[in-house]
Amino acid sequence: MKYFLFALVLLTGMTGCTQVPEWTLFYYSGHQQVPQPAHHYEAISGYYETLAQCQAKGQGLQQLAETPAVFQCAHRCRLDEANVVTCDLWHTFTPEH
Repeated sequence: MKYFLFALVLLTGMTGCTQVPEWTLFYYSGHQQVPQPAHHYEAISGYYETLAQCQAKGQGLQQLAETPAVFQCAHRCRLDEANVVTCDLWHTFTPEH
């Protein structure tokens, strides 16, 4: 019984500390502007808890890229019935080089 309670407390603690990623990174290599139509599922490059984390990853990818790239961080994204990504809020970042 003691081991069962320990396992229950451990599992509860592990699930209580996890946070659902709120931000999605869309990265468009070889582009200086967001391509139209945008929000391609294939352009997703990661999921992050904060806008700052998403932006930092996008900027890091831009610095490593050999060609210009643009990226977007979007808040609370989901796939609709037609497999189109919809999000509540978008932030677009242009190429740095």
